[in-house]
Formats: sequence, structure tokens, C-alpha cells
Amino acid sequence: MSKAGERAPHRGWALFAILCMTFMEVLDGTIVNVALPTMQVELGVEATEIQLVASAFLVVTCSFLLVFGRLGDIVGKVRVFQIGVILFTVGSALCALSSSLLPLVAARCVQALGVACSLANNQGIITELFAESRGRALGLVATFTALGAMAGPTVGGVLVSLFPWESIFLINIPIGIISFLIGLFALPNRRPVEKRTLDVVGALLVIPAILLVFVAITLMETETGPLEFGLLAAGLVLLVAFIFVERRVAEPLVHLEVFRNVSFDIDLIAMVLVFLGLSGVTMIMPFYLQNALGLEPGVAGLVMACYPLVNATIGTLSGALSDKIGCIKPTIAGQVVFAAGLFGLSFLALDTPISAIVPMLMFTSLGSAMFQSPNNSLIMGHAAPEMLGFVGSLGNLMRYLGQSLGITISTGVLYGTMSAEAGYRVTSFVAGRPGLFMDGLSTVFHLLSAIVLVALAFSLVRTLVIDRKAARA
Repeated sequence: MSKAGERAPHRGWALFAILCMTFMEVLDGTIVNVALPTMQVELGVEATEIQLVASAFLVVTCSFLLVFGRLGDIVGKVRVFQIGVILFTVGSALCALSSSLLPLVAARCVQALGVACSLANNQGIITELFAESRGRALGLVATFTALGAMAGPTVGGVLVSLFPWESIFLINIPIGIISFLIGLFALPNRRPVEKRTLDVVGALLVIPAILLVFVAITLMETETGPLEFGLLAAGLVLLVAFIFVERRVAEPLVHLEVFRNVSFDIDLIAMVLVFLGLSGVTMIMPFYLQNALGLEPGVAGLVMACYPLVNATIGTLSGALSDKIGCIKPTIAGQVVFAAGLFGLSFLALDTPISAIVPMLMFTSLGSAMFQSPNNSLIMGHAAPEMLGFVGSLGNLMRYLGQSLGITISTGVLYGTMSAEAGYRVTSFVAGRPGLFMDGLSTVFHLLSAIVLVALAFSLVRTLVIDRKAARA
């Protein structure tokens, strides 16, 4: 049996391979957003069409997370993770070779399948490898996620300025190859002792169900009509059918009994609501800085960079702290700070100086950073060894759900408030009437603060009532 000191370098390289993929996947998403205007012009398509490059990636990733998470529990999480690295790298090469929109969207779907494979299993692998320091390791994942988000706009802007847009995909290839090669010797593929099979019927139901729900939420960012509600209803009907099937199969894709743990359910709900608030901040603030205050995009980008910078700094520290004092206190404290930060942002004005905006953003980011790593650790702590892949993929799916809902709700409330004030339908910033936008901004941040307080209330009930009752039992 190896000594702890001899295993550390091996575990370190394994964590490095996972962090490489985490960084590149987040970086890729933000780089693409920066490059979309250039890609639109060079491919000769409409603005609504080029958005498929981003939306198809998100929808496909979310649709396959649960299936690939369960597949990791069946055939080995590392094996599925490594397949994801290959798919992401190949998809990146195909994106760079695409000369028209449809091949590019198809290549982005290949990339998304790779991201789904790796995201569905990265937290499960980390939980297996770092049982005694899970919080610190998951905190590093949060840090590299924030670094990817922070570096994306800068790296993307430089690449698109100096090279053809294809370069934003080419940079993924060497890093993908390095991550795969390191993973070959550093990642131990621990296959389950018992042989299991994949619930194919369940997979065929849950994939289109999640796809329809996320397509509906995405479309609702700009329109809420019969089509959007019809897609949402169809997705929910398929989810009900999926639950019905899962209760009757011998080896279900989703073990529904995990949801009987109310503490686990609350941790997932808290994740959705906090990421809903976080997504609202990242969606609303650039419009405030550029349209309302009139800052140049570069200056606005620097101001916004303080948000992921705090996340990158605090994420690891919060995770390490949770290993020592437990996860409950940091998650509750994080929600308190985050709700207070969102409430403070609701008082932003047209004459608020940047010297005040930056500390307000940093304080808000501090709250979300304090929450994320301990919350991830809580969620993974509920998972039995044979369900680490599924629980990890479920956590990532809830994160994406919160982000998607955050954009849709924030957009709807912002323009709904502006429309009510203006007396006619408003779908963008109204030149010459910045007060309309500020009223909408205030309403959005008041609402987001209230939503995070709901998450806090759930967490307090979990801690003060449910967990104490379970401890006495």
C-alpha cells in the first residue's frame, strides 16, 4: 500500500488534468460570446442565427449531463471523463475547420457532448480522490471556473483582434491533448464492483425532456408566447413520464430515493437560487456600465473582472475552511453576504462612481464565493460511492438551471418594469431615458436579493430543524 506522501504527486497531477478541462470549458464559453459579432459578419448570417453557436452548446451540455453522470457510475467516471476530453478536443478542431453556420453548430454540439462527459464526472472523481480534503479540491474547481470566466473576454478579444476567429477554438487542442495524456497515468479508473446496465428508456425520456425545458427557458429570454410555453409543457410532461418509468425499472438512470433526503433537496434548491442571482448580476451589470453610465466596453470589462477575481481568490479558501469547520456555516454566511450585496446593488444610480461600484461588486462576489465550494461539498457528501457520477452531474445541471433561469427572469423583470414605466413595450435600453433602465435595475436586484433570502430560509430550516431532528433520532 502506498504511503500518503507517495500518492500526493499522483493526486496532484490528477487534479491538474481536471482543472485544465474545467478552465478550458469555461474559457471556451466566454471566448465564443466575445467572438460572435465577428463570426456573424464573416459567416454572413443574422444575429439571431449566430446565437445558435452559444445556445446549442448550452442546451446539449445540459441535456446529456445526467446520462453521462450515470454512465460514469456504470463504466467508470475516469473513462467517461477522458472520452469527454477527446470529444471536446475533436469538436474544437471541427469548429476551427467549419466554414459555414450549420457545420459550426454541429461541431459545437460535439464540443458540448465532451463538456457534458467531463462535467458530469469531475466532481465525482475529485470526491473519490480527495475524501479528506474534498472542500479544498472543489474550491480549486470553483477558482479555475472563475479564472476561465475572467480570462475569456480578454483572451477572446486579443485572439479575434490579431487572428481569424478560428483561433479561439484552436487554442483548445493542445490543452485538450495535454489534459488527456496526463489523465492517462494520473487518473485511476475505479470501476464499480457490481455490474450494472444503463437505463436506455429513461435516457431516451430525460434527454429530450431537459432539452425542451432549456430550449423553452432560453427562448423566454426574448419572447413568452404559445411556442415557448408549449415547449416547456412538453418537457415537463416528458419529465413526469421519466419519473413514472424510473419508479418501475430494476436499474433506473436516476435513483429517486436520493431525493427523499430533504437536506439534499434543500442544498440543490439553494444552489439553483444562488446561481440564479449570480447570473442576474453578470447579465444586468454590463448594460448598466456601458449603456447607463456610458463606459467604454474595455473599461466596463475591467470593472466586471473584479467579480470573478474575488471568486477565484475566495473559492479555494472557502473550500479549505469548510474542511475544518464544516460546510453549513460558510454556506449560510455566504448567502447572507450575497443577499446583502444584491440588495446594495439595487441602490446603484447614474452618478454612482466606479470607486463605489467596484467594492459593491466585490462584496457581492464574496458572498457567492463563500457559498459555492461548501455547497458543492455538501451535495457531494450526500452521494453514496456508487452514485458519485450521478450526484455530480445533477449538481452541475442545477447550476446551469439557475444560470438559465437567472438570465430569463432578470431580462423579463428588467424590460417588464421598463415597459410599465414607459407605457409601451420596451426590449432594449431606451436612449435618452436612462431612468427607465435604472428603475428596472432596482426592481431586478430587489427581486434577486429576495430570492437568495428564500434560499437562506431553506438552509436555516435545514440546519436548525431537519438536521437537529435527525441528530436526535
